[in-house]
Amino acid sequence: MSSSQAMATLRQLRTDIERYELLRNLQQNNAGMFFRLLFQHTEELLPYVYTPTVGQACQEYCKRGFATRGLYLSATDKGRMLQKLRAWPQQGISLAVVTDGERILGLGDLGVGGMGISEVRDSPWGAFSKYRRG
Repeated sequence: MSSSQAMATLRQLRTDIERYELLRNLQQNNAGMFFRLLFQHTEELLPYVYTPTVGQACQEYCKRGFATRGLYLSATDKGRMLQKLRAWPQQGISLAVVTDGERILGLGDLGVGGMGISEVRDSPWGAFSKYRRG
């Protein structure tokens, strides 16, 4: 799929959450095209990969079956956290976003659904969006 085809498909979708899902899948399957589109169409795409759409995505995170890029650790992992960290397939990690899932984007306690915002915070557009929106 070309960049112009991807944008045409995105623009034909009916809802912002559908656009979020398309872009999320694109990021996971073709990161080069994802970032190319994001930087070429920043003003148009930023609302779908960050606020306000990411808030809805977080609220529906578990229902939509998003594949996560994050690692879940909970109190039930006590005594096994180091083992879980060592077993994580990505090693040499230089950034970690840690949250208890409470009060995300003013939405309240999202529990594991808060992973969606953690994934955004560790991305280039999470920081970039703060400066683009002023």
